[in-house]
Amino acid sequence: MKIMVSGIGGIGGYIACIVSSHYDDVTLIARKARKQALLEKGLILHSQILGEQHYRPKAVIDTPSEAGIQDVIFICVKNFSLLEALSALKPCIDDHTIVVPIMNGVDHCEVTDKFLKTGYVIDALIYLTGSYEPDFSIVQKNDYAKVVIDSPYDIQNELVRSILNQPPGLQCVIADDMESEVWQKYITNCAYNVITAYYKCTTRGLLTPPSRLHEFHVLLEEAYAVGLAKGVHLPEHMDQIIFDRMTKHRGLDSTSSMGRDAIAGKQTELETFSGYLVRTAHALGVPVPLSEHIYEEMKARK
Repeated sequence: MKIMVSGIGGIGGYIACIVSSHYDDVTLIARKARKQALLEKGLILHSQILGEQHYRPKAVIDTPSEAGIQDVIFICVKNFSLLEALSALKPCIDDHTIVVPIMNGVDHCEVTDKFLKTGYVIDALIYLTGSYEPDFSIVQKNDYAKVVIDSPYDIQNELVRSILNQPPGLQCVIADDMESEVWQKYITNCAYNVITAYYKCTTRGLLTPPSRLHEFHVLLEEAYAVGLAKGVHLPEHMDQIIFDRMTKHRGLDSTSSMGRDAIAGKQTELETFSGYLVRTAHALGVPVPLSEHIYEEMKARK
């Protein structure tokens, strides 16, 4: 089976490690210094679950078309790079290829499906605390790593599940209600990712001053209200459940991928979270004043 991973950051790097540990024909798409590091040293993983690991994928290239048609492609880029990645990957996709965008947000599967018009696109989300070091080694923290997938294609769903479900390193399940699963994570990100990027802080930085913690709660309430207005089936009091989980059980020195990007002065997924949420709220007539305020403030920083 020919497997490709595009986007070898914290998430894509961990996915690449999982598939490389069980499959021989794995191609990674990387550029410049990251490509060189992978060619020279391979995939190096520092994992709380798996310990210290080292993998050698079959190939590391920067032009996907060189690898030819693939059986399964995992796309793990940031949302603002999705269309560029899809354009590069298109020569590797035919009617049988399974494409799995594992990304933040709520519309990446729809965008992928509309762009490709061929193959099987499977929606996916991941719960993983992952990042990469300056030497491009992959760091995985905490004691869980889980992927949730779904699509209308039962056979393809099961194939992807069998590839990714590799305990203890990764659990993969097929969702009963994928829209609900996606929105539950999205609501979390619209609050936690956005506020840690806004203040350029960790979880610890949300606890002082108290106003930040209040703002975090309000962002959750606003995103939850938008999800309900959109007709998504969400657990009752989910905003409070997320608030308690993120403030009482998340490591104080943890932050979000968006927070790390903001601290580093990189482009963030502001439009994926605040932008999409605010536009959807306006369309549904749901007031989201704090989300809108932070969105406009962060846009002005560019």
